[in-house]
Amino acid sequence: MLVGKRKMRKHFKKIYTLKTPPLKEYLYTQTGSVPLNIAQTDRISFSVLRNTKKRIRKIENISYEININDKWEWIVRYDDHGGSGSLHRHFRVSLTDDREVESDAGIKRYSNKDFELTWVCNDIKKHYMLFRSKFLKNIGNELTLLI
Repeated sequence: MLVGKRKMRKHFKKIYTLKTPPLKEYLYTQTGSVPLNIAQTDRISFSVLRNTKKRIRKIENISYEININDKWEWIVRYDDHGGSGSLHRHFRVSLTDDREVESDAGIKRYSNKDFELTWVCNDIKKHYMLFRSKFLKNIGNELTLLI
């Protein structure tokens, strides 16, 4: 009879669950413009990224533009810096000055980008005459030089 110690295996087999990698979301760009008056000298133009379910994932640019000398110049634009940032606006100083003033004061926060797009368009429609008059006041004599 064999009287000895029996050897035991000391390692355990670890079973890892297989996780499927998240599917990459297909996004496409939607652009458009909406005239704000009958003369079509003012408009809202926008560019957003949507997924296949038509949900907005990123607000690239929503801008209020005026037509000066048959060229569209932006006055105020909104963006969210890559879809994860908060929505904010940029004010243009003048036609010849490339500087911008960035602000997020008075902007409503929504968890849904679709609601943010609607809010921005309604905000521009409500305040575009104020934006226009301030911009034209800032550029003053620049228009006479350009014409």
